[in-house]
Amino acid sequence: MRPNKTSLLLTPAALIMLAMPVLSHDYWFEPERLLVRVGDSVALHLFVGEALKSDEERVLQKEKTASFKMYSVGETLDLKASGTDGQIPAANVTFKSTGNYLIAMERSWSSITLDAKKFEEYLREEGLDSIIALRDQSGESEKTARERYSRYLKSLLQVGSRHDETYKRELRFKLEIVPQTNPYELKLGYPLRVKVLFEGKPLTNAKVFADNRQAGSTRTQRARTTGDGIASFKLDRSGFWLVRLVHMRRCPDPAEADWESFWAAYTFGAK
Repeated sequence: MRPNKTSLLLTPAALIMLAMPVLSHDYWFEPERLLVRVGDSVALHLFVGEALKSDEERVLQKEKTASFKMYSVGETLDLKASGTDGQIPAANVTFKSTGNYLIAMERSWSSITLDAKKFEEYLREEGLDSIIALRDQSGESEKTARERYSRYLKSLLQVGSRHDETYKRELRFKLEIVPQTNPYELKLGYPLRVKVLFEGKPLTNAKVFADNRQAGSTRTQRARTTGDGIASFKLDRSGFWLVRLVHMRRCPDPAEADWESFWAAYTFGAK
């Protein structure tokens, strides 16, 4: 389809504004079912949106995917190698035995440039107040920001009734969410504690969000990590859960970007 006249007349500033929703959106895995039986085949969807409301389903982009694997007791499957570039859903997986299955993806760098106002709005929305303070201290508050970002996604499925420790497997992602209790063993009303690791170490004072969708209704809880990287949420509703956060720092390569951010997401279900 040929571009219309309006698109041809967009200024650089307008293009920056249009790019903002892409950056502010969350990515998450959403299997068509989270509680499955041995032998079942399940479609694994990769969505982009906000507050667990999908704006778009993304295809498997092999070039942008550093790794895409499924982990279970005694087995690791390379979903990137077995998948087809551009396929949708991102994967279809079949389960051979009972237990927990952890699906994980690491996405490579993407870049964006935002004007000062939009960048600060985004920082406030994600709880990155320390970056706002740094920009203010260095006289950058009114400057355009160049950012590169990467994503680290996990989804936990329960096959049959047997539980194991796959849920807390650490994958050495740059930014990683690690539940401290198996979500499928928790009863409603109990706390879910997650540890946040950055470069293998506990990340302190990070703002973490827990979104829940139940029968079309979405709620969000917020927490800050403690000195040992722990954030706690009340598992107060059944349905689909997404725990997520963003961590940002100055980019070590100024030629690439001013800032670099890391986005982590962990999805699971509750009965």
